[in-house]
Order: sequence, then C-alpha cells, then structure tokens
Amino acid sequence: MEQQLFNRLKKLTAKRRPRPVEDIHRSMDIVEHVLHEADDYKLTAQVVTWALKYMKENPNLDISDAIVLGLEKFIK
Repeated sequence: MEQQLFNRLKKLTAKRRPRPVEDIHRSMDIVEHVLHEADDYKLTAQVVTWALKYMKENPNLDISDAIVLGLEKFIK
C-alpha cells in the first residue's frame, strides 16, 4: 500500500516543472505539519486520498496546497 502511494506521488510530481530546493523544503515542511495534524484526528489516509484526488484534477497544484485542501475537507 505504501509503495503504491509513493509511486503515485512520484508519478504526479514528475510531471511538474523543476522548482528551487527552498520551495521543495517549504512544501515538505507544510506536508509534514498537515500530516501530523491529520494523524491527531486519525484522518491521515483520508487527507492523503483527497490530496491525491485534488492533484489529479489539477496537475499544476502544489503538493502542499493539495494536502492542505485534503485536511480542510475534514477539519472545519
């Protein structure tokens, strides 16, 4: 399961234009924070699923934006 998720994320992010390393680190910090928040509510799988759905619908969406949207789907 984890390998499938990793492969999907790798495939989705490979289509994107290269970004400066600083942007990637910033995005990963946001993703890490959101996933910790989601884990507090036992919603990690749901948040990641919705983030992937949002990225599939909009391939130009940054992973950090998608994961935030995924969390917002459940936390209001």
